[in-house]
Amino acid sequence: MSQINNELKKEFQIERMILFTDAVFAIAITLLIIEIKPPHIHEGMNANQMLNQLMELVPLFIGFIISFFVIAIYWRSHHRLFSFIKDYDDKLIWLNFFFLFTIILMPFSSAYYSEQTIYSLPFYFYCANVAATGLLNYALLSYIIKHRGRVSEGFEDLKVRQLARWRTLVVPSIFIIGAILNFCLPRENHLNMLSRFSPMLIWPAIMILNRYFGKKKELEFVHKPSTKRKK
Repeated sequence: MSQINNELKKEFQIERMILFTDAVFAIAITLLIIEIKPPHIHEGMNANQMLNQLMELVPLFIGFIISFFVIAIYWRSHHRLFSFIKDYDDKLIWLNFFFLFTIILMPFSSAYYSEQTIYSLPFYFYCANVAATGLLNYALLSYIIKHRGRVSEGFEDLKVRQLARWRTLVVPSIFIIGAILNFCLPRENHLNMLSRFSPMLIWPAIMILNRYFGKKKELEFVHKPSTKRKK
């Protein structure tokens, strides 16, 4: 009976960690749009003037869309990772906290970059934020894989582990590449501005990885959670 109570308590504590994480993601993704202030319409303004006001917000909406899907990718990754969790320890909790720190910072870094797109430093700051999120996500994955059997179940297949690791590195790698290209190319070069659109490479990169490792392995990674968590 005592063992059953301990198992239920452990399940409850893991659920608390997941619910807290989901709340942080929900707040961060909501704050993205709150950072975009609607233009104030003055009396006597015509439609063209109102349209110009909206056009001035285009960079902010581009930043919002990119950050929205970046956060969505990380939530999906976290959701899949924690479906393998069967136990927890202090290191897992703190790794999760550091990961969430970078998530909750993203509305600020996104607004900072979106409002100053002509400058490089805000872009570097934003890229550093996303890259840090990705690397901490990788640290979470590595810890879960390393301690499978103790804190997690699954990831027994080598290709499944390889696919999981490479997919986790896609987003930070692409943002780091974008920052490097922006730094190395002259500002007069049109390719310099194209470096700001490097996030568009995320989805093709993930598709290439899925094809390389095989769709079967991807499905095994997604649909093979801990048997205990299924109950």
